[in-house]
Amino acid sequence: MKTLFKYIGLSFLFLFSFYYTEKINSMLANNSKLMKEISSNKDKYNIEAVSATIDGDYIIPGIIGKSVNVLKSYNNMKAHNVFNEYFLEYDVMYPTLSIKNNKDKIIRKGNKLKNSVSIIVSNNEDVINYNTNNNVLFDRLVNKSNIRSSSFYEQINNDKDDFEKVLSYLEKYNINKNICIIDEIDKNVCLKYKSYLVKYSKVLSDYNIVDIKNDIKSGDIIYVSDDVNISHYKILLRQINYQDLNIVYLSDLISE
Repeated sequence: MKTLFKYIGLSFLFLFSFYYTEKINSMLANNSKLMKEISSNKDKYNIEAVSATIDGDYIIPGIIGKSVNVLKSYNNMKAHNVFNEYFLEYDVMYPTLSIKNNKDKIIRKGNKLKNSVSIIVSNNEDVINYNTNNNVLFDRLVNKSNIRSSSFYEQINNDKDDFEKVLSYLEKYNINKNICIIDEIDKNVCLKYKSYLVKYSKVLSDYNIVDIKNDIKSGDIIYVSDDVNISHYKILLRQINYQDLNIVYLSDLISE
């Protein structure tokens, strides 16, 4: 019994000593010049989260923010005792209103603050080949006949007859982006599988290239029709580049 009390006492002493040491280290850190410098500069590096915007049945995704974790940043810098922004550590700040909690709403564009657009293609082989050969990121609507276990482009389930089968394939290879294009797939099917509902903001054809070219905005989700001539598609790309917009995968455009 004495041995038991001895071990309990030693354990208590160890825990108390550890707690006391941590408190001392915390006090010393808080009073250090480096800690004060990190604390006084943190607001310059914090980025506020942006909440999603809802307008009726539609939603524009928000943006995740970040906040400097002062203690973790201090621990990264204390060995050299010099403030260095590259060693800052951050905590994630989530939007108050998010697309994650509003999957019944339709996303028809990404957040304009991302300065990006997305391009979606179905079966326009000229456009697909051009994108692949020139490292242009794009999404392709796929079905059971053209789905791939891996590819240069991002694949979106577009099989109206075997949606579940294609979904299983995408999940098997961990390439399911949980996105459903309601211009193509029945909305109720999308809701059943709790996918994000997405609708094109623009559809490019050979007949509206001028209108589309003059109206491209950050956040646009652009579908390229199967019959679009490659020369018209290149005009679209030049305009996107001229406006200094990034072309990103659809999953990145609508992510927060």
